[in-house]
Amino acid sequence: MTGLTKTLTALTAAACLSSTSAFYMPGVKPQTFSRGDEVAMKVNALTSIHTQIPKPYYRLPFCQPAEGPKMASENLGEFLTGNKIQNSPYTINMATDVYCQKLCQQTLDSVDTIMLKKHILYGYHHNWIIDNMPSASIGSTENGQRQKHYAGGFPIGFLDRNSSGKIKDAYIFNHVNIILDFHEP
Repeated sequence: MTGLTKTLTALTAAACLSSTSAFYMPGVKPQTFSRGDEVAMKVNALTSIHTQIPKPYYRLPFCQPAEGPKMASENLGEFLTGNKIQNSPYTINMATDVYCQKLCQQTLDSVDTIMLKKHILYGYHHNWIIDNMPSASIGSTENGQRQKHYAGGFPIGFLDRNSSGKIKDAYIFNHVNIILDFHEP
């Protein structure tokens, strides 16, 4: 064996015997909440199955946080993959029921109305995040059965069609029920 081969063999053996260290990945570490603790709800870019173009959440006239939208991305990877995670105006407290709370009230001008209709037509979805978990929706199948959807958020609105399938109008979902399931040890 030559000197170089012996050195490479020794370095390879040393690398194989080295110890392993761990690191923290944002969003992976479990969080513990006590009753009444605030649980942050964040919003991500709006997405559609009909187009590959995500849209910034607050590009549409949705209620905004009192202090204004702020980026809430946990890491560079989220940003590089097209995630535009921001804070939201919703206040959620652990194990605290809240009913019929008005978030905001807006009067839309014709430009906002046209923009919302266009995004409903293209099937854009809200992508909310609570405790680093994506939102899901409970919808109905074509035969009227309730069905849980765990991917792709939930639609910003729906299209009303006549009996021949022609679009009559577009409606925005302006009321939400946020139901959080959690584990109690």
